[in-house]
Amino acid sequence: MTEQFTNEDLSQWRTPATHSYEDRREVVQELAYQHWERRGRPFGSPEVDWFAAEDALRSYLLASGVELAPDGDLYH
Repeated sequence: MTEQFTNEDLSQWRTPATHSYEDRREVVQELAYQHWERRGRPFGSPEVDWFAAEDALRSYLLASGVELAPDGDLYH
C-alpha cells in the first residue's frame, strides 16, 4: 500500500452497520476514493486503491474484534 489509512479515516465507521455486506462495500468504496485522491488521482489501476481500502478495513475490523469469514473475506 502506498499510503496508510489513519484511524481518523476509519473512525466514522465505528458502528455495527459495518457488519453488513452493503455497508462494508460502501466503506471500501469511499476509502478507495480517498486513497486515489491522496495519490494524486492517477489514471488507471483502480484495483490498487480498492485493495488498499479492503486491507485497511479488514485490519480495522480485526483490531476491533469483529470476526470475518474463515478465509478473511469482508463480504460474507
